[in-house]
Amino acid sequence: MKLQTALLGFLTVPLFSTAAFAKEQEVQDMSDPLAVYTQVGGSYGTNGINFKLGKTLDTGSPTDMSMILFEVKSMFGEHTKDEGSSAMNPDKANNGISELRFRKFDVDMTNGRGISMDVIHNFDSNSGTASIGMIQALPKVGFWQAFPIIAAGVQYNDGSMHAADGESTGLHSDFAFASFTLYNKFQLTDTIWANYNPVYTQAIFGDQLYTDILRGSDGLTHEFVLSWQMTPKQNFRLWYNTTQNNFSDGDFRLEYNQQF
Repeated sequence: MKLQTALLGFLTVPLFSTAAFAKEQEVQDMSDPLAVYTQVGGSYGTNGINFKLGKTLDTGSPTDMSMILFEVKSMFGEHTKDEGSSAMNPDKANNGISELRFRKFDVDMTNGRGISMDVIHNFDSNSGTASIGMIQALPKVGFWQAFPIIAAGVQYNDGSMHAADGESTGLHSDFAFASFTLYNKFQLTDTIWANYNPVYTQAIFGDQLYTDILRGSDGLTHEFVLSWQMTPKQNFRLWYNTTQNNFSDGDFRLEYNQQF
């Protein structure tokens, strides 16, 4: 489950902005999965404490927007070693930082489309993922709007994880993958919205020890989110991430976000 939920994380995070048509200094719609704005956030859940910091970039173009975002994940997670994805590797649960993440988003405001570059490194397994994805906003239908995302990337490790033949080869790529996400937003009231984001990830080629984890229903993950916009620049979000084959054994977290 740990691999699938890690992949889910980078495939379904907020990326770009249909709200990006507004000027940067204006308050952005934080319910928009495409919003680009400077922000800080923090969360607590079954895998510990997480922090994030996002900063908009000056593109020099009136029709383009850009943003970088850093995340520190799963700090002080030793107490959760028997819960969530940490239950898969309880001997590795600790109070240190489990993951670092870097994302860069570039948005073309003329067509509501953007490109995301994402790198995640996991210190517990000495491995990570690097990917590139594209998102496109579709027309809103009532209170529902969909944002399909396609992505491709690789998983790498430093040799601590062994290949199927038991050999370690130093820093290398374990496998390449492709994925499709349907990010769904349901605007329930002016200040409350929900998301359901299914993700299917398929290993394209690579070491059989890892590609077998991402075939058939093993490659299907789910993300559920319920959010409340407390003020125009502050919100709370309750997340649940899980896999198709271990639906009840997912990860919860409660998140606070502040826009600047």
